[in-house]
Amino acid sequence: MTEMNPILVIDDEQPILNILSRSLARKGYIVDAVESGEKGIEKIDMNQYSLIFTDLLMPGLSGAEVLQHLREIRDNKTPIIGMSGTPWLLKESDFDAVLEKPFSIKDLLKVAHKFIA
Repeated sequence: MTEMNPILVIDDEQPILNILSRSLARKGYIVDAVESGEKGIEKIDMNQYSLIFTDLLMPGLSGAEVLQHLREIRDNKTPIIGMSGTPWLLKESDFDAVLEKPFSIKDLLKVAHKFIA
């Protein structure tokens, strides 16, 4: 695998955050994992990422607000993947892809590979 920037994973559910970050790390990806949209934005403002996964519905800042910060405030084109158990809320969104919860680790890795060659 070539040198790359880390992947950022944002999810307010710690068990999901742990599974996603461990699964990506096992495949050789460098992973930053945070449990809120606010912490996600702090990370985005301080680091470069190859890919961002974010839950849509979280207390505080939502995944849509993280997306808005990335695109409008930071003017950043990093691919961002929305993860949600309510995918119909993402139909008209600007996310680069959507993972419908529950999704398999295979699907997670497939999406990561699609955006990071």
